[in-house]
Amino acid sequence: MKRSGWLFLLAKGLLAVLLIAVMFLIPDAARAEPGYSKTEKQALLGYARSCLTARLSGAPAPTAPEFATRQQRACFVTFFNGRRVFACFGGFTPRRATLAEEIDENVRLALKNDGRARRATPDTAARAGLQITFPLGQPERVLDYRSIDPSREGMLVEGASGGVAFVPGEARTASWAFREALRRLGERDPAAVAVYRFRAEAISTR
Repeated sequence: MKRSGWLFLLAKGLLAVLLIAVMFLIPDAARAEPGYSKTEKQALLGYARSCLTARLSGAPAPTAPEFATRQQRACFVTFFNGRRVFACFGGFTPRRATLAEEIDENVRLALKNDGRARRATPDTAARAGLQITFPLGQPERVLDYRSIDPSREGMLVEGASGGVAFVPGEARTASWAFREALRRLGERDPAAVAVYRFRAEAISTR
């Protein structure tokens, strides 16, 4: 698995579900703030951490914030030590009925599918930083990757073997992001891939 940038590995034929392999998180200046109060943000981040701790220790599932049981929303959940990610999973489309269930499911799938999470322990979870990223709708197909402004928009490049995505603010230029995506996909023909733009917002312990 590649370890630099924001990398979303698309399961074949399953565009909605992405596994993120990330080394660095979104720069602070690039993160838009979702419409949650400070208390709600802290509750969501604390709940995600508790989900991770519970799954690593075998403890009962934590109680979800009540407001998160009354809404459905897609998200990506990312855990990191310093600036290095050790577990992440998410998608553009909700797979569960509530945001609380979506967060817990992403934690479960991160531990199952992200190879970097194999060494995670309850102590790791207690010290981890974390981020919850909320896609704003589905990716939109574009004809020219140069039409994407990476400071404000994310880029998803999809090929036959999967997909690579850069969240808003991660790439300095669209040209660099596109070349890097081709490299990670092992694709030499730029015409063989589809390019999408997407918007996202995030909350983080940073």
